[in-house]
Amino acid sequence: MTDAHDHGSDPEDLLQCPACRIVDAADGKLDGKVFDLAHWEVTSERQHFRRLRTEQDRIADRVTGFAGSLKFVYIHAIWFTVWIVLNIGLLGVGLEFDSFPFGLLTMIVSLEAIFLSTFVMVTQNRQAKRSDLRSQVDFESNLTSLIWTAHVAEKLGVDIPHVEHVVELAIAEARRTIGDETKSTSPVAT
Repeated sequence: MTDAHDHGSDPEDLLQCPACRIVDAADGKLDGKVFDLAHWEVTSERQHFRRLRTEQDRIADRVTGFAGSLKFVYIHAIWFTVWIVLNIGLLGVGLEFDSFPFGLLTMIVSLEAIFLSTFVMVTQNRQAKRSDLRSQVDFESNLTSLIWTAHVAEKLGVDIPHVEHVVELAIAEARRTIGDETKSTSPVAT
């Protein structure tokens, strides 16, 4: 059984639906991009999060990102090797400055561990706040959708198969867009 709203995923097919034309025209042009999220005043957790980040947050993210990289591991492996080679006298006794058991190295590494663990905790705390913000934005969006859907469905005859098809397409596009954003905003290892 087919009905008037049984359209494929082709943008021209979607524009045959009056409701989809209204959604598409929200940005001022009828171009078949029904799912362009920029059409809507949708609260974005990412935008909120970027606005709330301070310079200290950005520094903590950079430090934590670097400390979690292989470059950090390689630098430390070289540093420890050079330190030990110098201080066991392989390059001459006159170059020794921290004899075994390397008390100075131990103190430096301990201080580094204290600071790095603090940076990690700061980053984790902020990520928890971000998760809370994301949950609140999701709740508000879902509640808004639920209220509008209930009111509109009560007043109009709803073509459920068409609506479900459009929802499937919108979810697929949103997932693709989120995947693209994740790729373009992922931190580059330094």
